[in-house]
Amino acid sequence: MKILPPAIAPTKLNHLLQIQKKTEFLPPLSIGEEVVAKVMEKHPSGKMQIMLKNSMVIANSELQLQKGEKVTVKVAQLHPKVILHIGQNKISQNSRVMNYLRFYRSNPKALFEFFIEGIDKLSLKNLEKLATHLGEKDVKDMQSVLKSLMFSKESLKNPFFLRDYVDKFGYLMEKGLGEALRKKSNRTMNVKNASQNLKGILINMSDRLQSLMETRNLPAVEKLAGFINSSLKTVDTHQVINYQFQEHEGKYMFHIPLLFPEKMGLAEIFINFRDRNSKGKDSQGKKSALFLLNMDVLGEVIVEAQIQTKKIDCVLKCEDENVCDFIRPCLVELGEKLMALGYSIDRLKCVAQKNNLNAKSDAQFQNQFSRENINIKA
Repeated sequence: MKILPPAIAPTKLNHLLQIQKKTEFLPPLSIGEEVVAKVMEKHPSGKMQIMLKNSMVIANSELQLQKGEKVTVKVAQLHPKVILHIGQNKISQNSRVMNYLRFYRSNPKALFEFFIEGIDKLSLKNLEKLATHLGEKDVKDMQSVLKSLMFSKESLKNPFFLRDYVDKFGYLMEKGLGEALRKKSNRTMNVKNASQNLKGILINMSDRLQSLMETRNLPAVEKLAGFINSSLKTVDTHQVINYQFQEHEGKYMFHIPLLFPEKMGLAEIFINFRDRNSKGKDSQGKKSALFLLNMDVLGEVIVEAQIQTKKIDCVLKCEDENVCDFIRPCLVELGEKLMALGYSIDRLKCVAQKNNLNAKSDAQFQNQFSRENINIKA
């Protein structure tokens, strides 16, 4: 499995400044004109004050631009709002990566929240007339993909759930997307298998909404576009994180929603296919997996497993001894099923141990955030 970084901006809104309303202070601008914008102040709301041709204006941007930073922008649109594009080549690769990492750190559960909101907001019933503009087929495909990405009682029947999750999420579509864009400018119609994965559907929806916003002033469209583009950035963020993990640590990280009868839980899964610090025959073919589970009744459960040449060492850690007492009888059946698949059991046990899932998760990202020597909290 080779996850590629989202080298092509999947949505125009990720690399632009938006000035919501024209004011008396807005300097004269023309379509296609290039000007320098300097960030003067950043507001907690996410808006920023920029200097544009010696005039101060308030703008929005998905990019995490810093105070004092200058960027060259191109005027792409003047009505009904002013849109200024920031060229991809104006932003360094490291800067783009760190923007994604900062975005993840600011809300590590953004993907989980999208699953919860998306299944409701992006339904034919709640979209009403907007479903026609988005494409009813895409709306139905979105619902189907979202449900297929949630681990449920039904998912237990699919032994390849994780493999299918990677494909349906859109981690592997970047190469096909790039080829489609090079062949034809209308990516909506030419992204191969776009309707079969989450990222492709979000791209199609984003493009349709962007076109609608450029021709009509509909508050509902703008609000939905904001949700779609924010969701798309969240998907891209997880793609970037996995690309960085695989390139530098031989690791992958997946957030998988768990569908329980009354509420949703979360499985945060880290898989390491090689230990870069281990040498010798003992480390060959060694794989490790860390499951951070937020369960509906059992609470937080950590599963640490190591696999080497069909031999499994697995420890489950719970916060409460009563939870361990509930899980331990199930380990017998788990062990039997693993042995039926040809594995030998080195260790399979459940222990009560106070753990903090957030701390365990943060530890997985230490190298990612220290590698660039950038203060993420800035």
